[in-house]
Parts: sequence; structure tokens; C-alpha cells
Amino acid sequence: MPKRLPVASFAVLLLTSLSVFAQADRNAVITINGGTTAVYMKALRQPFAPAAPHSAKLVTIYSNFGPKNHTYNGSTGYGILGPDAGQPWPQSVGCGFKPKATHVVTEIQVGVTYVQGTNTMVLSLREDHNQRPGKVLHSWHFSNLPNFGTCCTLQTAKYAKGIPVTKGKMYWVVVAPDPKHTDTYDVWDNAYNDPSGAFSNNIGSGWTQQSYQTLSNFGVFGK
Repeated sequence: MPKRLPVASFAVLLLTSLSVFAQADRNAVITINGGTTAVYMKALRQPFAPAAPHSAKLVTIYSNFGPKNHTYNGSTGYGILGPDAGQPWPQSVGCGFKPKATHVVTEIQVGVTYVQGTNTMVLSLREDHNQRPGKVLHSWHFSNLPNFGTCCTLQTAKYAKGIPVTKGKMYWVVVAPDPKHTDTYDVWDNAYNDPSGAFSNNIGSGWTQQSYQTLSNFGVFGK
């Protein structure tokens, strides 16, 4: 799970973060836990962008999306941080799921938003390795993410060939900064109603072993 800081250290980091974002005019974005979590302190920006539906006729293998204008929680999420994002640590985040039946994944959707730096991110589907994200099965690059504090734009990753997944086996959807752009600060917004599930993060020292934390939003679809 994300590392926790002493209260005094947290207070210094919080004041520093507020100052940085005020200078950048980032509309009341604050960071906690050393930047690993971001919170948007104002009402979400209007109007809401409707979430793009997944491709027709696909089976929902896993989804924690909410309804209509509540597809995900646009007010808080995990920082997706390059090593030069202005936070104490870099961070990549993985959320796990177990298919209830054997399928072939052809599409994944996530809602990732942008704070500052280079506006990019990398999405991947991975195998499990000792209760943490393992081998990359496929990856996709995205840019031009919407601003943090908005809802409900989704990034849709498609792979026509498909990726077989097995009933009851753990897999991981991972969002990470593009290693070519070290200044990225994105947010993988929390899922609607903040459900908990298999979670792992990497703050530069390797993936943590699976714990149960609030999940980021994602949907996995296929045949």
C-alpha cells in the first residue's frame, strides 16, 4: 500500500504542494501521502463529458464504473508520477481483477486525468507475479488527457487480436508515467463509490505485494 508519512512531514508536504499548485493555478489541487494521492477541493468542473461506451457486443469481464455523470470519482485518485514531477517519489499504480469466466480481452477503459508536466501515460494489462503486477501482456500509450477535476472522459485501449485471460486467475491493469517524460503528474481517478480491491503501487523500489485499497476506475471487456 502507499507509504504513510509522519504528521509533521505530511504538513510540510501539504503546504509545499498547495504553494506549487497555487502558482500553477491548478484550482485547489492538493496532494497527500507524499504526492501518491491527489484531491480536487472544488466542485467538479462543468459540463460533464459523457463517458464513451465500450464497443458493442463485448462482454464485461470486469468493471467498477458508475452511472452516467458518475462514471468515476473525479475528485480524488492516485498520482501517476514521473521522477521529476515535483513529488517525493515517482509512482505507478496497479489494480487487480479476477475474471469470473475465461475470456479474451479486446478492450480496456480507464479514466486518467492530468495535473501538470507532460500530458501522457502508459496503460498495460499484466499477469500476476507473487501478488503484484508481473509480465506485461500488452501496453498502450495515451496523451492529451483531460484535466483533473473533470468527469467522465475515458481512455479506450483496443487490441483486436485479444489477450486470453483465465477464470479465477489474478490480472492487473496498470497505469504508469511514460518513461520518456519524467515530469508527468497525472491522476488515475478513484472508482465510483470508492470500492476496495487488489491494489499495488511502485514508488521506485519495486511493486508492493497485493493489499486491499480503494481501487482506481477501470473496465475490462472482450469475448
